[in-house]
This record gives sequence, structure tokens and C-alpha cells, in this order.
Amino acid sequence: GDLFADSEKEDDDEAGRVKEEAEKVVSRSVDLDGVQEALEGSFESEYWEDFSRRCLGCGICTLLCPTCHCFDINDIVTGGAGWRERTWDSCQFPHYTAHASGHNPRPTKRYRQRNRVYHKFLYMNKNLDVTGCVGCGRCISGCPVNIDIIEVIEGLKEARSDA
Repeated sequence: GDLFADSEKEDDDEAGRVKEEAEKVVSRSVDLDGVQEALEGSFESEYWEDFSRRCLGCGICTLLCPTCHCFDINDIVTGGAGWRERTWDSCQFPHYTAHASGHNPRPTKRYRQRNRVYHKFLYMNKNLDVTGCVGCGRCISGCPVNIDIIEVIEGLKEARSDA
């Protein structure tokens, strides 16, 4: 109770002004209507192969994303002492989903890219009622081969409507 206080009217007015100014600057948006349906009907689509061909698998999209949270756990042993360490990881890296048995359920970029898009635009919506993309564009501006998540979503909806 001591950490938070109700905002003052001036603060609310300023927040509204800042929001209006920010919305004027945004020049792009993605239409999410029909995205869930398109995803539900395209799990095995060739679209994922076509789209993932350009991807280098560098993971910069996930490392820049404010909603990505993949991690790995490593056991570190030095001089007879050991500890467990949690390290940042990316679902776009080839060994991220590799099992101890050697099996990897996402062995190619096709499957890793598909999982990333499904996670952000389908699974999070179904499980948490939120979209896993905040629209910041960091993944777009950081991608060395100019993969644009907005174009991916629009292309997916188009590919689905052509099927």
C-alpha cells in the first residue's frame, strides 16, 4: 500500500497527451483479424518453408523482442564446486529444443520460425488472451535480411485465403 498512490489528474492528462502524440508517429500497424484462423489452418503449410528461406537463424528477432523470454539452464562445475545458471536463449537457435536423446522436434528454420509466429499470435492469445507482439518493430529493424513480422502475418493470411 505504501508503494503506490492514485495518479493525479495532471498525470492522467499528461499520459493521455503522450499517448496521442505517440499514436500520430506510428505509421504502420498489423490487422490481426483472421490471424488465429489462418494459423490454425496452416500448421503444415508450405508457407513456412518459403518464409523461412530468408532467415539466417541468428535469433536477433528474439533477442531484441521485449516479450521473448526463452532461456536455458546450465550446470557449471569448477574445482569441485558447482552451481546452476539460467542463461538467455532463443527459440531460433538450432539446439534450443534438442532433447538429451538427440531428437530435435524443430530441426530446421521452418519449424522454428513457425513456432515463433504461432507462439506470439496464437498460443499466447489462446492461453493468456494477449498477443505476444507489442508492435515495437525491433525485430524488423534488427533483422539482417529484413524479415518483417507484419509482412509475415499478412502473407500468412493471404496464403491461407488462397488455399
